[in-house]
Amino acid sequence: MFQSYGIHGPVLGPVTGLAIDAVLLALAFWMLSSPDMRKMTNVLTFVTLIMSISLVRIIMSPLPNIQPVTVAALIIGAQLGARRGIAFAVLVTMISNFILGDGIWTLYQALGWSAVAIIGAQSNLIVDGELQLNRIYVCALISAFLFDFIVSLSILGTVSFTGFFVYLLNGIPYDLLHAVGNLTIAAWFGVWFSQSIANFQSLEEIEQNVVDGYVTRT
Repeated sequence: MFQSYGIHGPVLGPVTGLAIDAVLLALAFWMLSSPDMRKMTNVLTFVTLIMSISLVRIIMSPLPNIQPVTVAALIIGAQLGARRGIAFAVLVTMISNFILGDGIWTLYQALGWSAVAIIGAQSNLIVDGELQLNRIYVCALISAFLFDFIVSLSILGTVSFTGFFVYLLNGIPYDLLHAVGNLTIAAWFGVWFSQSIANFQSLEEIEQNVVDGYVTRT
């Protein structure tokens, strides 16, 4: 919402900005700290996902509050698990904001899309390997308003409570555009995107395979 409305939160100094970026980067690598991510194929696949969605976000940035990252975060959270979903959300935010503009809002965007990825991981969007469209439509609608609200919190230090409330009201049209964009992206590309990363095992699947292998040996 705030990108289209023209409010970007308080201005940060270079040291503070660097500190925020360092914390986000550390969080992303911590979320990715699993043995399977040492495999080159998994690393390349994940990097491709991040770079592709970052590029799509940059290309679509002229459109008012159309956020392709939201649906991608939902599906990646559902397909690959919450940890990878959070890492994806953080890295896409940082990389795309390197072009679109970095600031305090980067932290809130990363938090917002991380929350969306967690929703995707907890909502049973993938059943028997198939993306459940009705469920992702509902999650896409909820995620649009949730993400926009979290990002809106970035301006609290620059406006009064009344000003913040007015800002939220003025941002409703942009929230609706985000929701409609999410539904459109989910309907057109959701199944394809889910299938394109289906061979990338989730952390839960890897852990289950380890358990099954141990039980078989014993």
